[in-house]
Amino acid sequence: MANPPFKTTVRDFLTFWKPSLARKLTLSFTIFGLLIGYAVFIFLAVSSTNTFIKVTSESVGQYLASLSRDDIADKEGELFKIIDQRMMNIEKTAEVLQGIFPSLKYDLYFQKDGIWRHTYKDAQGAVQSETVVDPVFSQSLDKAKTKRIQTSSLFFYGAEDTVNVKINISPGHGGYTQIISFDIHRMGFLKMLQRNISKAVLFFVLLLVISHTLGHLFSFRLARPIEKLSREAETIASGQYERRFTTDRKDEIGMLAKSLNTMASRIIDGTRERENLLLGILIALTRAIDAKSPWTAGHSERVTKFAEAIGRGLPLNDEEMHVLSISAILHDIGKIAVPEQILDKPGKLNDEEFAVVKKHPRAGAEIISSIPSYETILPGILHHHERWDGQGYPAGVSERNIPLFARIICIADVYDALTEDRPYRKAWESGQVLQFFEEQKGKMFDPELVDIFMSVLKNQNNN
Repeated sequence: MANPPFKTTVRDFLTFWKPSLARKLTLSFTIFGLLIGYAVFIFLAVSSTNTFIKVTSESVGQYLASLSRDDIADKEGELFKIIDQRMMNIEKTAEVLQGIFPSLKYDLYFQKDGIWRHTYKDAQGAVQSETVVDPVFSQSLDKAKTKRIQTSSLFFYGAEDTVNVKINISPGHGGYTQIISFDIHRMGFLKMLQRNISKAVLFFVLLLVISHTLGHLFSFRLARPIEKLSREAETIASGQYERRFTTDRKDEIGMLAKSLNTMASRIIDGTRERENLLLGILIALTRAIDAKSPWTAGHSERVTKFAEAIGRGLPLNDEEMHVLSISAILHDIGKIAVPEQILDKPGKLNDEEFAVVKKHPRAGAEIISSIPSYETILPGILHHHERWDGQGYPAGVSERNIPLFARIICIADVYDALTEDRPYRKAWESGQVLQFFEEQKGKMFDPELVDIFMSVLKNQNNN
């Protein structure tokens, strides 16, 4: 098998990636999966923060609750050792928590005589204390004293941040207040991806596979029927209003198909009503044009009758006969642009006058071309003065390059013109007319159509 051409390969590739409903569903599932993954990371970070704070509060607080106020006040060095040990244990516990890194550094604050003091160990390990002079920080310590646990913020949006935690570790007796303060550093989403690149790649691959599979499953049930409806709708919109949607579905898609079928039926009814109205107007206009001259009254109806007789002799189907009939009755509608003095001139037309008359087929076609549903009748109107030998107008085409309906109308038009009186001559005798058509076979007229028409006339005369 030959390899497909490059253009075909490119077209198929672009078609595969076109923004179809199935692709949009797949993309939606992928985005939704990413949002779920991001939400899970946020939840784990916040949950880990809360868990660590709770574990720290319970571990340190429960141990210190057994100490007396004097124990805490007089043995601050021992208190630092206790908290150091507890914080180291808590730090090990925090290793299993996701995305948080508590700092080993902590600060102790106690309130004495309503004044907050900061207790810390200096470089030599000696315990020192100093008064807290920052009023804002003092207020945060007061809140921690009231709330038991005070945090700077628990909200987390995925960016790396630090949360300050203050826990009231005071024993429940003696009215002594002791606050421990430490920081929790939370890892950002991007840094977590960098540190866990293999897991992140695996997660995204699984996410794409799952979302792609779900997208195709949903599209099979949802997008495929909609795409089918879309194709049928395009067919109907192109003018094939008789087409109908077929589906056994009872859901919204089935209701949509039923509604579209109803719409198509109403379009057909409305189109036919408008076409009939417009056709009636055009026929009335044609009759008015014929009636402008006593010599051409009824001409279009007679041409239509003769053209239909030829059409039945071919034979044509019902749709073709309908188009032929409308083409024939409207074939001279362009004569609305020809002055009456030219149409009724008793003598031969001069070159200028004949040039004006020769414009009427194109003028008629331009009138009809403004009606989209009548485009099938344009050839019969535009070319009904063409000759088999190519000496006609307006295009000078010849033989079978002349549209069939135009060749039929040409014969019917000339026959009616010869058998009716004109201002410049009397109607011809029947034998003279038949002789003329025999002579013009293969010159002005399609020979086969002339034979059919002569046969029709012979049958009519016999009847």
